Amino acid sequence: MSTDNAPAEIPPASRPESQRGVQGGPLYEAGVLGHGRHGERERLRLLEQLSDPTTIGIFEGLGVEPDWRCAEVGAGSGSIARWLASRCPQGHVVATDLDLGLLQEIPPRANLFILRHDVVEEDFPAGSLNLVHARAVLTHLPAPERVLGRMTSWLAPGGWAVIEDPTYLPPEASAYPEFALLLRGCERLLELTQGTDSSWAKRTPAAMAASGLTNIRMSIRTSVCGNGDKEDDYWRLCFERAAPALMETGLMTVEEIERGIEHLDRPDFNDVAWMVVSCWGQLPHPH
Repeated sequence: MSTDNAPAEIPPASRPESQRGVQGGPLYEAGVLGHGRHGERERLRLLEQLSDPTTIGIFEGLGVEPDWRCAEVGAGSGSIARWLASRCPQGHVVATDLDLGLLQEIPPRANLFILRHDVVEEDFPAGSLNLVHARAVLTHLPAPERVLGRMTSWLAPGGWAVIEDPTYLPPEASAYPEFALLLRGCERLLELTQGTDSSWAKRTPAAMAASGLTNIRMSIRTSVCGNGDKEDDYWRLCFERAAPALMETGLMTVEEIERGIEHLDRPDFNDVAWMVVSCWGQLPHPH
């Protein structure tokens, strides 16, 4: 399941020193989202459970074919890469990330390859893919419009780019200011430590059009807290993992963090944590 014996259009594996993360910032692995940090495996798997139905629904709507060549960029622990590999038995799937630790746990499949790859710096061959997907990736990268343009160049005519990223509502839109303060603190923490731009998600359709994609569509999944389900589990874990860095950076006090988290235990509480914006567009066939 490495890039050994991979099809010729798959780029060679990146060298370990290419793990640059956000330009001008810390290595991705050393940041609050690093795969080696305590709780990150569980966070990614909860995120997959919450987000995979939407992503798979988009793919099914596109009509993914058995012979498609796909790239799953920033594949995390690999749930979508596994789904695509099962859907494309005559094609292949390349699952990329800067940290391959979780991907290396995936059961082997002949058509599934894992690749250490920095999407900011490294390409796939032009016109080599039918589908490229990235979820919760471009929002953490510098110049996401430029990265999307590069990804578009990898598509064969008729191929699809599917990009999914979260965005937040303004804190003042919440009826629960202490919970909104905690969400805003986490948003600011990612801005400071990972270079995250949460406004990117809403710019994605325009960036797709500027990259030459057509048939652009958009959908939104709202993350609602307070129902005592996996959304609450996901956000409780996010808040607990972020707490030390929130205090170290001076963004929040321990009392502010605790008051925000306590809302998840209130029977009368419901609020929107974020919205995940999904956009997809197609590279047209030449006339």
